[in-house]
Amino acid sequence: MRPLYLKSLEIQGFKSFPDKTLITFGTGLTGIVGPNGSGKSNIADAIRWVLGEQSTKTLRGAKMEDVIFSGTQARKAVGFAEVTLTIDNSDGALPVEFSEVAITRRYYRSGDSEFYVNRSSVRLKDIHELLMDTGLGRDGYSIIGQGRIDEILSLKSEDRREIFEEAAGISKYRYRKEEAERKLAGTEENLMRVRDIISELEGQVGPLREQAQKAREFIELSGELKTLEVSLWLDTLDQLKTNLIKAQTDYDAAQCALEEGQRALDALYKASEEVAGRMHEQDRRSEQVRSELAALETERSENEARIAVLKTRRANNLENISRITNELEEQAGRGENLAAQISAREARIVQLEAVAKTASGKIEALFRDARELAASASDILSKADALAAKEAAARDRASALKVEESALLSTGESIRERNAQIGQEAAAARERLEAEQERAGALGRELEESRERLESVANMIRGFSLKAEAKVKKAAAAAEEKAALEKKIGAMTGRLELLRDMERDYEGMSRAVKAVMQQSARGALKHIRGPVSQLIHVEDRFAAAVEIALGGALQNIVVEREEDAKAAIGFLKSGDLGRATFLPMSAVRGSELTEKLHGEAGFLGLASELVSCGEEYRPIIRQLLGRTAVADHIDNAIRMARKFSNRFRIVTLDGQVLNVGGAMTGGSLGRGTGILTRANERARLERELSAFDEALAKAARAQAEAERERAAAEHDIGVMKNEERTHADSVLQLETAIGQHTMLLDSLRARIDELEAEKKSVGVRLFELSARQKEYEEHIRAAQEEAAAAAAELGALSQGRDEVVRRQAGVNDTIAALKTEAAQAESERGALASSLAELRALAESLSGDRAQRERVIAEYRAANEALDREIEEKNNLSSEYAANCGAKREILKKISEEKMALEAERVRRDREGQEKNQELLNLERERARLETKKNQAEMEEHQILDKLWENYELTHQAAKALRVELESPQKAGKRISELRGKIRALGAVNAGAIDEYQRVSERYEFLSSQRDDLDRAKAELMKIIAEITQNMQRIFTEGFENINRNFNDTFVEIFGGGAAQLELSDPSDILNCGIEIKVTLPGKSLKTITLLSGGEKAFVAIALYFAILKVRPTPFCVLDEIEAALDDVNVTRYARYLRRLTDRTQFIAITHRRGTMEETDVLYGVTMQERGVSKLLALNIADVERKLNFKPN
Repeated sequence: MRPLYLKSLEIQGFKSFPDKTLITFGTGLTGIVGPNGSGKSNIADAIRWVLGEQSTKTLRGAKMEDVIFSGTQARKAVGFAEVTLTIDNSDGALPVEFSEVAITRRYYRSGDSEFYVNRSSVRLKDIHELLMDTGLGRDGYSIIGQGRIDEILSLKSEDRREIFEEAAGISKYRYRKEEAERKLAGTEENLMRVRDIISELEGQVGPLREQAQKAREFIELSGELKTLEVSLWLDTLDQLKTNLIKAQTDYDAAQCALEEGQRALDALYKASEEVAGRMHEQDRRSEQVRSELAALETERSENEARIAVLKTRRANNLENISRITNELEEQAGRGENLAAQISAREARIVQLEAVAKTASGKIEALFRDARELAASASDILSKADALAAKEAAARDRASALKVEESALLSTGESIRERNAQIGQEAAAARERLEAEQERAGALGRELEESRERLESVANMIRGFSLKAEAKVKKAAAAAEEKAALEKKIGAMTGRLELLRDMERDYEGMSRAVKAVMQQSARGALKHIRGPVSQLIHVEDRFAAAVEIALGGALQNIVVEREEDAKAAIGFLKSGDLGRATFLPMSAVRGSELTEKLHGEAGFLGLASELVSCGEEYRPIIRQLLGRTAVADHIDNAIRMARKFSNRFRIVTLDGQVLNVGGAMTGGSLGRGTGILTRANERARLERELSAFDEALAKAARAQAEAERERAAAEHDIGVMKNEERTHADSVLQLETAIGQHTMLLDSLRARIDELEAEKKSVGVRLFELSARQKEYEEHIRAAQEEAAAAAAELGALSQGRDEVVRRQAGVNDTIAALKTEAAQAESERGALASSLAELRALAESLSGDRAQRERVIAEYRAANEALDREIEEKNNLSSEYAANCGAKREILKKISEEKMALEAERVRRDREGQEKNQELLNLERERARLETKKNQAEMEEHQILDKLWENYELTHQAAKALRVELESPQKAGKRISELRGKIRALGAVNAGAIDEYQRVSERYEFLSSQRDDLDRAKAELMKIIAEITQNMQRIFTEGFENINRNFNDTFVEIFGGGAAQLELSDPSDILNCGIEIKVTLPGKSLKTITLLSGGEKAFVAIALYFAILKVRPTPFCVLDEIEAALDDVNVTRYARYLRRLTDRTQFIAITHRRGTMEETDVLYGVTMQERGVSKLLALNIADVERKLNFKPN
């Protein structure tokens, strides 16, 4: 059966291969050719990279991202690089149950890296362990380039061991030995820590034993004191209870008497209120009677008034009868009187007509005067307008002059500013002059100092020689410190890388979760936030509880929307990748418990409150953990679950669960195996590594600094000579600078003189401007005076105009008065005319009026008879009113007497109420005294109960169980004092010493057993290390001898003679010593490899590699232009020998040499038809030979 060999290599996005490129390999010799820069060495880099190479330098890059195709002018950059290497494993050489093993490595620009074996995600460490001792590992010899040839030839002999150890097959033993040594170091560290703790505990056990004995005595005395005090307090409580019962009885009796007295007082108050009510009723009746009496008096007065009116009317009627009778007698002579009146009125009418005519004439004359005054007023207004215009012109001229004056002032201000600026520039120039003078002095002093430093250079050279010796010692110490830190960081880094690989590979999560997250990383699934476990952070204390509470929900995947979850589910379904739970952020709205749990014993918080996460994930966390409480231990959890009737889930810190409904889940937990625990450990290691990295960086800086200081010290002598020349140059420069400063000082003095001259000129201009300003002020004053004169004249005209207006008003008033007089005369004339007509009518009617007056007299006499009868009726009514008023006065007298009797009764009842109130006050005082007594007894009772609880945490009922019969309270009190004295004599007592002593003793015994176990483990590890070392020595010795023998044979075959051998630099330490290579070329003497030519070195190294392949053939070997330094003859030898080895090893040769190409079975050509993009062409040599009927020699 053909041994393990490389079947194919698939490259995509790696360096110059952006497209997917598949290279198949036969079992013989495959050649890869192409011009320089075509990308053929990238195939070797791809194989090296997929096998786990981490060094970017080895991969010919600056950073790992450089392995991804970076794009050309015609092509865009790709997002990842992927290489798959397929190995035939039919013989089962690799420890996996597959006939083919496909190793894949994928790297994204984000820095994420993935490893797969047959499409299953693995760690880099898994690949290293899979390929260990096959020659394909990272330290193996399956890929040999020109650089590797140079390394084995140029490295120190100690650094060549890796290849020989891989060839001898002891790499896995060395790895196991290093693991065992790390465990041994950890065991020794633990053992040292345990011994330190035991030593510390040994110093604690003795004092704790004494403290525990004192604590036991304290507990015994305290127990007796507790019993006596509790019994005495209980007796006191019984006595207080008896006193309290009596006090309560007395208090109740006083309360009853007080209540009875209060009721009597209330009855008195009620009777007094009734009397007051009756008095009020009497007042109301009295008021009502008074009102009725007043009404009667009013009606009586009104009746009397009406009688008086009737009598007046009767008297008037009698007077009218008398008057009419007299008028009848006088009527005869009245006709003559009317004629005289008519004549007088006619004369008055004529007089009034004359008055009206005179007034009309005066009004016409006044109208003419008014028109003349109006014309005069118009003339005055015209003159006023002219004067106003004159005043405005004068004021405009004054304003223009003020504007020019302002311009003049502005110019003056500018000149004054320039004057101030000149002063500032002059001051600045003087300051600079002083500064430069000081600078010149400083330069002189600096010149003297430079000369002194020049003289001290020789002394400094000797000092640096001594310092160099100290720096060498410092560098050595820094190197040792750095090595120790690197060893510790290496161990921590290994663990951290393991944890990171597990997190990156989603170790412990379902296949579906891994598939979704890998697809999301490629960008195929959008808006995937990640599993819940990667979005939260929990303190170590709560990690187990939260992890148990979440359970499978740790693997729930958080997405942004329902559509994102739908897309992921579709992806899982299409690929038959299993099932997963998704939590859309847009849909999940969690809630938390509403029960009030804070204050419950053992309650540490809701699980959702103990988790840290981004605020956008808080609703999801509430959904998952919002109804889960966290308790410190299971007893408190059970108590809490019972109290709240198992309505929610409770998780304890050690992972025990009380489910809703009462079901319980629990047991033991593995240590450090949970996802959250791993995350916390990773974070802790990162923090610690950061601190160690800082320490390492500090140590590296210290070492580098020491090296730099040493190198600096070694070169300081030469530097001092340069410094001597520098100081000489400095002296010359300083002398030149002093000369320049002298010139600068002269320039500054000249500038100051110029500024002084300009300042004088500015002063002259300011004087001229001041004179012009005075002229402008005179012109402005003249214009203002002209405007003032015009304004005064205008004021005088205004006064004349006012006089005209006043006269116009007088004329108008006169006209109005005359018009009024005429109107009045006309009105009077009209009235007289009307009166005249009436008099004439009256004269005509006097002759027929006598009969009418006689009829009026008869009517008056009849009216008087009716009035006499009405007056008699009113007099009778007045008599009735007088009788009613007397009756009402009698009623008022009686009401007053009754009211006085009620007043006497009210006074009597008020006096009784005061007496009863005093009695109640005495009862109240007595009740207060009894209440105070009762409260005092209750307070003493509570004090004793409080002392029971505060001192011994006992309730009254619980204290009864400790009660003993006391002989007497006095003896009990005496014994209590004695016990207190003994307790005080004990001094400070560590009450926890008993438990502490027990705990420390148990811990001491436990740690002692641990120490014994660690001693045994240490011995076992040392035994294992010794056995591994023996096996390594034996295997390496056998392998080294075989390699040495085959090296000599191969060397003789290839070189056609001579001899070659490998020598251990220290045969007593074969596992650590260096390996020397010595050869004797045909016809030459024995030489070390360093004395050979370049071609000879390369051929010797090739012979050594061939010898190694004979002893331990690798499944395949990639040779990257290792024959480049050989001549054509030796290339042919190399190629033919290579062909002889193809029966056991598959070779892939990257070459430019024709001799090598001729020996290949399949030839691949790498071209770069498109700039920056490599393409592959294949040529099967055997097929070509068959078609050409070519028979090789």
